Order: sequence, then structure tokens, then C-alpha cells
Amino acid sequence: MPRRELSKPSQIIDWLDDWGARLTQPAEMVLIGSAALLWHAASRNLDISLPENSMDVDPVTQSEELAWLCYDALIGSDFEREHGWHVNLMPGSALDELPSGWRERSSTAVHARLTVEVPSVPDLLAPKLRRNEPRDRAHAAWAHEHGLD
Repeated sequence: MPRRELSKPSQIIDWLDDWGARLTQPAEMVLIGSAALLWHAASRNLDISLPENSMDVDPVTQSEELAWLCYDALIGSDFEREHGWHVNLMPGSALDELPSGWRERSSTAVHARLTVEVPSVPDLLAPKLRRNEPRDRAHAAWAHEHGLD
């Protein structure tokens, strides 16, 4: 059973810093989902936990080296045993769920050799609110409560 121990912004930053340092060549990723919401909290120096922990991060990448790191961190991996959450490499088509023009509103950060692009909070919340699951509504309320949206 997957663990659900991803709750703090620092977990995302530590992961990105670690993987950026491990890469041997520059790579890019787009980060979506709850982990991207945590990234936005970290970018505002907020140390706030998600209202319901997540079990994974959802990156999209064209980098082969980064994709291999993701595959090594899938559900049931040593990575998950160590961190309490796993990496769910998403296909590029997952970005089609975001509102049009999302790239114009996204933020970018560099972690050593890793450049991370993160859609804006309203763009990240759009597919969650379409799903309208209790967890997604709770994450949207959390983002609003902390002024992230």
C-alpha cells in the first residue's frame, strides 16, 4: 500500500535540490499536482502542511536521465521506503488538463542542473476542482486560506 507522508514544502525543495545535484547534465521538469502546491508554499517561505498528505509527486519531463531517476522512485521503491512518498512520472498529455496559457503564468526555479517549471496555483487547482474530490477541495481551500491562489 502506498505511503502518504508528503505534507511539507521543505520535502519538495529537498527532493529538487537532491535530484538537481545528482543529474550529470541539465534537465527540465514541469511539476504539477499537490507537490506543486507545496512548491508554491515553499517559494513564499511558508512552512505549512497539506490538509491531507499526498503519496506522490507528479513531474513531466523529456529528459531521459531525469526519467530514469523517476522510474527508480516509483511506488514500492527504495525511494518510497526512505521518503514515505513516491514519484509518479506523468506523460506530457497531463499538461493538457491545465488551462490554456498556463506557461505564461508559470514560475521557474533552478536546482543545480534541474530547471523546474511550476504552473500558477489557479492553473494547478483547475483540474483538481474539475475532479471535485474531497481531497482536491481541501487542497484548494488550503491554498486559499494561505493566500497562495
